[in-house]
Amino acid sequence: MSDGKGDGKDGSQVSEVSITDALSRIYEDGDVIVYTAPNEEELKEILVNLLRRNGRMSVKDFHRYLSGLASEDKIRYALNELLRNDIVTMDKQGYFYLTELLEAEGEYWSDESGESSEISEVSDNLDDSM
Repeated sequence: MSDGKGDGKDGSQVSEVSITDALSRIYEDGDVIVYTAPNEEELKEILVNLLRRNGRMSVKDFHRYLSGLASEDKIRYALNELLRNDIVTMDKQGYFYLTELLEAEGEYWSDESGESSEISEVSDNLDDSM
């Protein structure tokens, strides 16, 4: 974990600071800061905030940001809950997007009938794989 004092030129420390701001500190000294792991609701909020900041992300992208705070399985479970509640959308390549941003930008994928069948199929497949 970072102490949050980095310049954020690579983007990781700035994001890490905003992620850890919402978490409780268990222990802190000059070398290390230990945070509590996020609960399910906090994790969902963190995932939504990351999508809002980055636009699109894969499970691996989320895990890179949350390494040490949440396992890939916890991230997948939270994303699945967000998919079921139509908060996020997933494309065929496995990237997640905020549904509200897609709708606001008019980039919601749809076929000729106006249905988002491609995305629905992928999110259904995600449910089956869990």
